[in-house]
Amino acid sequence: MTASTLFPPDAAAAYERDGAICLRGAFSADWVELACQGIERNIAQPSPLFRNLGTPDGGFLSDMWGRRYIPEFERFCMESPAAAIAAQALRSNPVRLVQDTWFNKLPGASARTPWHHDTAVAGPFCSIWVALDPTPRNASLEFVAGSHRWGGTLMPRSYFSGDGDAAERFYTEFHGDAGREESGFGQVPDIEADRGAYDIIGWQLEPGDCVLFDARTLHGAPGNHLERPLRRFVTRWITEESVLSPHGRDVIGALAAAGLHADLEVGKPIRGPLFPVITVTPR
Repeated sequence: MTASTLFPPDAAAAYERDGAICLRGAFSADWVELACQGIERNIAQPSPLFRNLGTPDGGFLSDMWGRRYIPEFERFCMESPAAAIAAQALRSNPVRLVQDTWFNKLPGASARTPWHHDTAVAGPFCSIWVALDPTPRNASLEFVAGSHRWGGTLMPRSYFSGDGDAAERFYTEFHGDAGREESGFGQVPDIEADRGAYDIIGWQLEPGDCVLFDARTLHGAPGNHLERPLRRFVTRWITEESVLSPHGRDVIGALAAAGLHADLEVGKPIRGPLFPVITVTPR
């Protein structure tokens, strides 16, 4: 596919308006299979950043920056259509890959991922979630359309409850004590209590479809109530103007604890081999 077919003008307009769009068939079956092989290898060879974010009734597996040692992920990140999509969304060429990650919600992982913003980066910042399994609408990532234009940074109260569960520990590790008033986070409204008051969008997905969204679009996801796993491969992208936000300070410590050196400083551009720059060649 060319850039114009990956990201046609109507998709660009919807992305600007809503902060999230679905691109159908953006990744071929070969790319889907490659990502699935990489996840299988990564589960067998977990890094220090591997996490089970689930509860005893169901696993919710993830690892981050796996392209460093999972060859399937390296190829996906560097050669798949992801960078071309990000370049269109961010209106920038080149773009930087700020993170690769994946999620595997096993059957029984019923807890909802709360509504939140992604907060570690200030400036242009988008995510591309590629569906690796058929995903019904009621199990798909969803968004509050237009919330990327609300301003401010919102995080959910439940992430900072201190109840000690796996998801709580994960978000505290990468966001610190964000429940403090001086943290700068606002509280996400109780969207689930009044879903009809918000323009909530989401899509039924087939393998190879992807969801592209501005990181400052409020998003969350239901649990997996199906009888099979739900896998997604995710790449997150920035531009040369993007900087580490104050909320990203804890990322530095989390990376160091995992044995990863990253020359990061709050307020400074994100650079270094952990965050490769990719120039997209027109096709």
